[in-house]
Parts: sequence; structure tokens; C-alpha cells
Amino acid sequence: MLGNFEKRRFEEGKKVWCGSYKNLVNVLHWHFENEIIMVKSGKAKIKIGDMLFQAAAGDSFFCVGEKLHYIMSEDGAETDIMIFDESICGDITDLFSLTSPKISNEFDTFGLFGEIRALEYQKSEFYREQIENRTRGFVIDLFSRSPHEQRDNKSRFYKNLIWKINEEFAYITFADAVKYSGYSPSHFSKLFKELSGMSFTEYLNTIKVEHAAEMLKSGQNLTATAVSLKCGFSTVRNFNKVFKEITGFSPKNLPKDYRVDYSAKEGDFFDPTDKRSILA
Repeated sequence: MLGNFEKRRFEEGKKVWCGSYKNLVNVLHWHFENEIIMVKSGKAKIKIGDMLFQAAAGDSFFCVGEKLHYIMSEDGAETDIMIFDESICGDITDLFSLTSPKISNEFDTFGLFGEIRALEYQKSEFYREQIENRTRGFVIDLFSRSPHEQRDNKSRFYKNLIWKINEEFAYITFADAVKYSGYSPSHFSKLFKELSGMSFTEYLNTIKVEHAAEMLKSGQNLTATAVSLKCGFSTVRNFNKVFKEITGFSPKNLPKDYRVDYSAKEGDFFDPTDKRSILA
């Protein structure tokens, strides 16, 4: 079963997120961003792609974007996570992945996390650029001195298509997506379902509703009719139906503090982290 898609939301202007968890447990998921995982204390079961590791304190791993993974820590275990936007080193990670995601002890992952945290804390001039450069330097060093292999271009096609859908959600059609992919309609449908865990229509409706909810909460006093047109729904009736299926509310009854959250649905945008996990 394919895992869920986590849509990472960075703070404005930032491309790197670093955090420390206690008792970290998350379900099988994937995201476009690259991720570095480091076990600080205790033990954890970590699965990346088709490889399963029994990790102990000091072990660290590199999970390239779009790779399915999960982390199941033992009680009391501490795990550091660093997630960074693909633009930082996409010229490397779009083309290659490590033969094994486990990072050799010769690379100072502990030092990397320490430097990133120090820069984040000090917030000196150009600290964000320094964080991005330090991250990129680590990745270059890691890939240049570790066994790596060329990536399957299916994930690259899918990533480009997702960006296209996100940009053109109000007017893109199934026929447009098929033409863009270069595949036959049946092969495209099968491939999209294989990679996302949902049909093209389900994914497109999810994106439309996410934007619609934000418009309704924007304070612009837009009517449901106006929002439905802006988000590319053919009729208001269809908009109301799809909106309620995904959010559980009608557009008119959407709570002001409502936040788009699809945690209950496989394949949608969600936070994969279990409630037992404590972010320090």
C-alpha cells in the first residue's frame, strides 16, 4: 500500500526545517523534500524505500525526496529530523540516490545539526543563506564520497506534473495532464494512482478544495459561487458536494478557524507524526 503525501509548510522565506523529537512515531509517508534523520538516543526502527534498519544512538540516514519511509522509535528515544527544500540540492538528488540511505559514521551529522541550530538561534544577517549553503555542502560531500545510483525518471515526471497541477488547478483537465505526460490515458491513470495512491480527479479535487477553503477564510466575503468559479468547478452544486466530502463542512458553514487537514484520508496532504511524538 502506498504511503501518504506529506505537504511540508516551511515558515516564510525558509527552506530548511530542523526539529528534535522524543518517542517519534510516524506512518508510511513521502514528500518532495529531502530529509536527514539522526537517532540521538535510544533505538528506532526506520524504513526507507525497501530497506529496514534497526537504528541505535549515533545512526543517521538520508531519505531522498519522494522515497517512502517511516520511523518507529522506542519509548524515550530521541530523534533529530532535518527536512529541506529540493531547490537546495535538486541538481543532485533529482538525478541520484544513495545506494544505502544509512550515512557512514565518517560524516559528522551531529555537527551538521548543531551548526544549523546555532545559526537558527543567532539569526545573524544572511543566516538563512548560511543554513542553505551548509546543508548543500553536506549533501555534496555525502554523495561524492558515498556509493550512489541513478534515479528512476518516473518520480521526476511525477514531481513535475504535481507542480503543474498545483499551478494550473483551476483549469487543468485530465486530457491536459495526459498530453503533458506523453503516456496513453490508461497508462497515465495507472501510473498516477501507483505514485500518488489516488486518482487524478481525486487529487485535483483535493487541491481545488484546499484553495477554496483558503479563499473562504480570507475575509474577502467571496460567495460560494465566486469561489467555485475561481477554483475551476463546473457548477456550484458540484463544488458544494466535493467540498463537503473532503472537509466535512459545507462552504457556508466552514468554521473561521478551520485548517485544511486531510489526516484521515490516504494519499492527501497530512502530518504523518503520531500524537505520542513530542517535539522539543
